Amino acid sequence: MAVTQETQVLRARPTEQVADWFNRFGTVLVMVLFVIVFGLTTEYFLTVQNFQNILRQVSITSVLAIGMTMVILIGGIDLSVGSVVLFSAAAMNGLIFNEVLPTGLAIAAGVGAAVLIGLVNGVLIEQVKISPVIVTLGTMVAVRGLGQMILWINNSWLWVTEPIFNYIKTKSWLFVPVPAVIMFFLYVIAAIVMKQSMLGRHIYAIGGNERAAKLCGIPVIRTKILVYMISGLCAGIAGILMSARLSAISPGVGQGLEFEAITAVILGGTSLSGGVGRVEKTILGAIIVGLVLNYMTIKGISAHYQRAVTGFIILAAAFLDHLSRRNAT
Repeated sequence: MAVTQETQVLRARPTEQVADWFNRFGTVLVMVLFVIVFGLTTEYFLTVQNFQNILRQVSITSVLAIGMTMVILIGGIDLSVGSVVLFSAAAMNGLIFNEVLPTGLAIAAGVGAAVLIGLVNGVLIEQVKISPVIVTLGTMVAVRGLGQMILWINNSWLWVTEPIFNYIKTKSWLFVPVPAVIMFFLYVIAAIVMKQSMLGRHIYAIGGNERAAKLCGIPVIRTKILVYMISGLCAGIAGILMSARLSAISPGVGQGLEFEAITAVILGGTSLSGGVGRVEKTILGAIIVGLVLNYMTIKGISAHYQRAVTGFIILAAAFLDHLSRRNAT
């Protein structure tokens, strides 16, 4: 019997071996493979300017994915972040355009509103005990409506004219665009928090076994609400980056960003069941998504097909995550 069990272990299913390999090394190798293939099939891909464009494009998704990683690590989900980007951007630029507040206070108010939405999500999920999917789906629709109301008051568009947004859009530090500099800085902070702080240890403990975390005295409800607030904070910062990138806020801003963020988190190796994952690997997942979408744009592929490809990437990554968890079990 012992020999038989050992033989069964050694003869792991090919799909499980692939899943385990992907979990360990897949993210980096897939990114390198995409760079090589895309570079060989189009002359414009391997240029400094194009890589700068990719960094600008992925900065928004990557910042959202920081908060999304923490949410998924505790076993939750946040479908509202794309709408929060629109609402935050519309709020801060509406206050600036109508001269209600100075630029700095208006930006702080827009980000603060995003954090407040995260607080509402967390309270409804953890205190009222409503499903995270239902709550964040509801806030996704409601918050997008509020953002569009702000735009409607301002004739459906808000032009972004403040110098700070133009600086973020146009300037680079050592050939690295400012949005990417902000992105990397936030990832360094997030990685330190997840590895060195009590909050990070609590997040992993809750995602690994929430009941055991409660028995150990970890403030589970308070921690999970805080995580949703961090997700809102990341969406508010993404609203700043989105304002700078577009120079104008329209009703369609932020649509689909939540799914790009989820894709980045899954590709980065974070388990959908919670408790397993590293925030610093999430940025690699975001870059992979950015590489694919950038290549499709260069090739002139329609945005509809790009959404379809994003969906298939989510399904493939989720399938590999499922196999990896089953193999671990």
